[in-house]
Amino acid sequence: MFIELALLGIFVGIMSGFFGIGGGTVSVPILLYLGFDIKEAIAISVMQMAVSSVAGALIHRKKQTYALGDMQYFGYGGILGAMVGGYLVSVLQGAILGWIFLGLVVFTLVKLFLANPEPTHKEIVNYPLYLLIGTGVGVFSGMLGVGGSILMTPILVSFMGFPLKKASSVGLFYVMFTSISSFITLSWLGMMQYHAGAMMALGSLIGIWVGIWLLHQIKITHYKMTLVIFYVIILIITANKLLF
Repeated sequence: MFIELALLGIFVGIMSGFFGIGGGTVSVPILLYLGFDIKEAIAISVMQMAVSSVAGALIHRKKQTYALGDMQYFGYGGILGAMVGGYLVSVLQGAILGWIFLGLVVFTLVKLFLANPEPTHKEIVNYPLYLLIGTGVGVFSGMLGVGGSILMTPILVSFMGFPLKKASSVGLFYVMFTSISSFITLSWLGMMQYHAGAMMALGSLIGIWVGIWLLHQIKITHYKMTLVIFYVIILIITANKLLF
């Protein structure tokens, strides 16, 4: 099983770097198919995201994809929100978590499909609003074992005037805060799957470099189309697991 988890980590790392996601939207459904229950899958996903998001943030910083000073406020809110979400994992039933996860994917798919890949208005710079958005997204992040960028990216593009590629990169930066916060919370609650999570995390370190390189090569219109297709696939996989 460790080999499968390492290979899954490489794949998830590529998806994470390319789509600006933590990887939970990919890894949680696949881990369910591998026989883990929803709470184990969330814990494994959180550990993988904590490692790969730090690596991804360092790569984007080197490439100067965004201004770190502005984006940090999303992360501060994410820390608080992810702690609340991590606690909710311990008290909510697995079936409820699964349906919330499915609803989140549907919301993201609709927003991405309707979004313009190029900004239609000036980028909004509002630090208190960044903090509020980060906190709200962080609750879902910690609760569902996803980094939060599947919500963050469409919010930044649709409402905040961010270009799509920048929004994806900021989403991965945000994941660093929420996943580390979730990791600490789940560890404190005794729910962390250290060995399985470590194997996925090591694999994802390889994949994240490939994913970010691909992000900087693709045209913006093709990137949006790829994002939509990606979320359709995740939607089908998750719905099939929950319904059949």
